[in-house]
Amino acid sequence: MKNHCLIYREFGLPQEVVQLAEQPLSLRQGEVLVKMLVAPINPSDLIPIHGAYAHRINLPQIAGYEGVGKVIQVTDPQDEQMLGQYVLPLRGEGTWQTYHTVPKSELVIVPSSVDLLTAAQMYINPVTAWLNCTKELNLNKGDHILLNAGNSSISRIFIQLSKILSFKVIAIVRHEKYKEELTELGADLVVLYDEETTLPQILAYTKGKGVRAAIDQVGGKSGETMARAIQPYGKFVAIGLLSGQQVDWAFIQTLPIQAKVYHLRHWADSVSNEEWQKQFQQLFRLVEEGQLNLLTTAPVYPISEYRQALVEAEKKKRKIFLNFDVPLEG
Repeated sequence: MKNHCLIYREFGLPQEVVQLAEQPLSLRQGEVLVKMLVAPINPSDLIPIHGAYAHRINLPQIAGYEGVGKVIQVTDPQDEQMLGQYVLPLRGEGTWQTYHTVPKSELVIVPSSVDLLTAAQMYINPVTAWLNCTKELNLNKGDHILLNAGNSSISRIFIQLSKILSFKVIAIVRHEKYKEELTELGADLVVLYDEETTLPQILAYTKGKGVRAAIDQVGGKSGETMARAIQPYGKFVAIGLLSGQQVDWAFIQTLPIQAKVYHLRHWADSVSNEEWQKQFQQLFRLVEEGQLNLLTTAPVYPISEYRQALVEAEKKKRKIFLNFDVPLEG
């Protein structure tokens, strides 16, 4: 059995440095063998390949932080009921490989009612949004949060969670075409980004109070505008860097707000397995109840066309998926 993985041995443009390689498989006692099926390409998958976290990433590295697979082999006869089960193999090596060996206790079981494309993207964006809403921001009913990159996948999750948790969302977008769609999804206000007019619009809408919290996915001037819209003692949380430019942290620190960079991996590395499983169970329940919907119509590229998929993903215009459940030549 051959295991093909998408691996990078140096930092740079993903489509140039990621390579399709073959690696040996070894299954230890207590582990299960998972056949990977589908994985999304997220900005959080690409940023490390570019070298943004070179100080903490040891090369070579298998890429990918999330995806869904199927259990095809177990080491303990008592676990045979797991065979054929769809699972999320999220802890350990990267997910962009055709097979994954994972300790059985760390697998997240996918409910049978959840489709594979939804399951494949249940970690990075939903868990980040859910933990920020329920643990990080201490939101009260009616509080306003501000989002830039308002049309992103995670912004859409925040908007849906606002209806469940009873807070309000102001979304900043760069194109008029998203206004109606995001309003229908549940955003309370959608604002076109402009360095001069965005802040006054937000302050007018909140009657001069500003917002309780801001979630910055962009950085640069956009993030700084958001920080200025936060009420005293409110929170500024940076979760992405789509512009490639940091906010002026020295300026941010002069404001009467709390500011931080949120790293999902810090939670994942420290949380108990019980708490880890609990968060996924809560999110899967929201999906099953129809309260949380993720993108399920998107281009899916076979692993053999990974370079083209990475080129498309780098354009940041739409979600791209990789299909690992296809035969490879040779």
